[in-house]
Amino acid sequence: MFLLASFVIHIAAVGPPSARPDFADSCYHYRPASVSLTGRLIQRTLPGPPNYQSIARGDRPQVADLLILDHPICTIGDYKDSPNTDAFQGQDTIQVRRTETTWRDVRRLTGRRVVVTGTLAEWALGPDRTPVVIDPAEIRAMR
Repeated sequence: MFLLASFVIHIAAVGPPSARPDFADSCYHYRPASVSLTGRLIQRTLPGPPNYQSIARGDRPQVADLLILDHPICTIGDYKDSPNTDAFQGQDTIQVRRTETTWRDVRRLTGRRVVVTGTLAEWALGPDRTPVVIDPAEIRAMR
């Protein structure tokens, strides 16, 4: 009983985790909801097919476009006939998938602070490198 009372007092004094700055992730829904995220756009060479484990052991090098977010995000799982069922917290880096309309912007803006607008998805097998990925509709430099 004392332990429970101490816990309640601690919560009352500190506030719920969502009210504390270190837990203040912004939570987003997966597609079709559109989101705009800010951060630094980088590229990393990672092991690709066939095993996605080691370039030294024969996997082909594959360049991944990543957004290092200004602030971590979380996602809200969708359980209605969707492949995006997992909720993730504290995501500070997400992969920016390559699209026909934005790949030139990615190449031009790599290394800079950007705003990426698009839809979020949960990672799939193979080329997806982070638990949460964004399918970009627009990438623009921060002003």
